[in-house]
Amino acid sequence: MVKRARSKPEVSPELAIRYNFPRCASVSKDWTCLSLSTLKGRVRFQVVIPEVFEPYLAWKLGESTLIKDYKGRFFFCFTFSKETTLQPTATNHCKILGVDLGVNTLAVTSDAEFFGSVKQQRIRWERLVAELQSKGTRAAKRKLQRVSGAWKRFMTWVNHNISKRIVEKLSEGDVLVMEELTYIRKTAKYNRWVHKWAFRELQRFLEYKATLKGVRVVYVRPHYTSKECNRCHSRNTSRHRGFFVCRTCCHTLNSDLNGARNIARRYMRITGLGCGKHAHVLACDEVETLLHRRGLKLSTAKSLTALT
Repeated sequence: MVKRARSKPEVSPELAIRYNFPRCASVSKDWTCLSLSTLKGRVRFQVVIPEVFEPYLAWKLGESTLIKDYKGRFFFCFTFSKETTLQPTATNHCKILGVDLGVNTLAVTSDAEFFGSVKQQRIRWERLVAELQSKGTRAAKRKLQRVSGAWKRFMTWVNHNISKRIVEKLSEGDVLVMEELTYIRKTAKYNRWVHKWAFRELQRFLEYKATLKGVRVVYVRPHYTSKECNRCHSRNTSRHRGFFVCRTCCHTLNSDLNGARNIARRYMRITGLGCGKHAHVLACDEVETLLHRRGLKLSTAKSLTALT
């Protein structure tokens, strides 16, 4: 006997609607008029495309979404796609850039460039929200409603700027190496800052910006990248307040910079490349064969994924 549901699922009237081009939606050649299919037939709207998005209008237009925000404003989110080639030949040379993501310093590259910290700003923001919540007055509640989502928007803006500056350092055929941090919250000891860490958003921005530029994105195993010395590979090390010291070779430097260089060198060791600033890159099929022998895999999204 099949039990029936006691109530029907409720669908929000403000649910986003997806439109497929050109079956359910179309746009004029000058991108000023948008035509959408509705229950009452086709409806045309005037649209305004900001200048910053004009370079994308020549790309392939895909399935897009109509959304409504909490202020009752409607936005149509166009989705564009472009094919890129990520298969450097065996004669090409490239730059391998390791990126270490962190809480205190959002990103550090293996060529010793640091991208600021927002930790103190997050502390002040949480203190403001706590004070407003503790008051409980109408004015405090209105203020909370006004600033709702402000921190998320700020972090998105920061991550976009950081990812743009990092990708600008690379050119077509280069390799961007990062850590696989998918399960970092489950494996690491509980740390409230780790749980507030928006690392995946920054990685996603780096991925699509690098892919558009023809840069391959690689993920390597994160184990011991912060504890291992990038010079002698010893783990007889110590860290204190962001300062890294190797007791074996007496090498000292910033701990985040040490991690970024370890990330880049780990990729070099996996693929058998040299450790110089410019290293020889194997052809895509050669890399796939080499990784298969070492128990690794090449992801279907045209980015090299090393998970061991």
